[in-house]
Amino acid sequence: MSLFRTITRSTNFRHGGSLVAAMLVLQAGVLGVGGYLTLSAAKSGVEAGLHESATGNTASAHALTHETIAWATASGVVLLGLSLLGTSVVIRKYDNVLVRMNKQLGHEVERRSRQSLVIRNGLIFGLAKLADYRDTDTGRHLERICQYTGLLAEALRDQFAEITPAWIERLKLAASMHDIGKVGIPDTILLKPGKFTPEERTIMQTHPVIGADTLISIRRRVGDDDLMNMGIQVTLSHHERWDGKGYPYGLVADQTPLSARIVALADMYDALTSKRVYKHAMSHEQAKQIILDNRGSHFDDRIVDAFLCVHKRFDEVRHELACETTSRENFTLPESANAVEAERTRLAA
Repeated sequence: MSLFRTITRSTNFRHGGSLVAAMLVLQAGVLGVGGYLTLSAAKSGVEAGLHESATGNTASAHALTHETIAWATASGVVLLGLSLLGTSVVIRKYDNVLVRMNKQLGHEVERRSRQSLVIRNGLIFGLAKLADYRDTDTGRHLERICQYTGLLAEALRDQFAEITPAWIERLKLAASMHDIGKVGIPDTILLKPGKFTPEERTIMQTHPVIGADTLISIRRRVGDDDLMNMGIQVTLSHHERWDGKGYPYGLVADQTPLSARIVALADMYDALTSKRVYKHAMSHEQAKQIILDNRGSHFDDRIVDAFLCVHKRFDEVRHELACETTSRENFTLPESANAVEAERTRLAA
């Protein structure tokens, strides 16, 4: 006899018995083995009640049957609670495993991203340095430029909201790309130990556009990137002047990006204080004076003022990162104001 029919017969009312039977069957489905054992015990109890009924003891049969159903129901509730508790424990356990795995995955993604950035930055700096070797006798020119731009940017942080620590780090690397366009300039012009002819000057003044076009081509392939965008700004505009007399576009004042205005002063200082095939190196004080004289004309007033705040650090970096050919003992100073003016003319190119 099925449990459903057994309970129905023992309770003398089909609807109530059906309901209890359905509840017990549901418990069996949810609880598995535990539920099965509970229902087996319930069935035995109900059948015992039927036996009492068959012998004429109806009251005893009803009492035994209801007690059995109550016991089975209570047991089922307990088993259901234990089952749900166990399920909750398992879920929490797997949740913890997933959280741990997600953290590990996140750390690995961050590690690989940092590694990729280091590789990318190293490649950028290395390629920029290859271009720099064609134009200079001082192999550490780019390292000094990076340090000078960082010093200026730090001194300007209170004046420009866009300058953040991340912005400064980008600028230092972007500054290394400022002259990559010189790879497109013939050596006869680039290394000429004298004043340019008008034709040579025109060719020389194309190097910002050559460099920017190169970086724009890279950006088309790799997609938009904050470093590449800043590199393009610096490369294209570091020869612009505050008074609009620079090149290639004659931008005036704030039309030139801040990044390029900072690099322009850093590049000027390093060019003045470094030895080239066409000139001797100036002293720190001479370079400082030329920069001060160009405040508001060649350079943004605020950037010159920032330079004056950190100029001693410029001098320290200059000596720390000097090559043998430009060491402190080997500096040869121009002998006259005419020589200084000649330096300005050459640098204007």
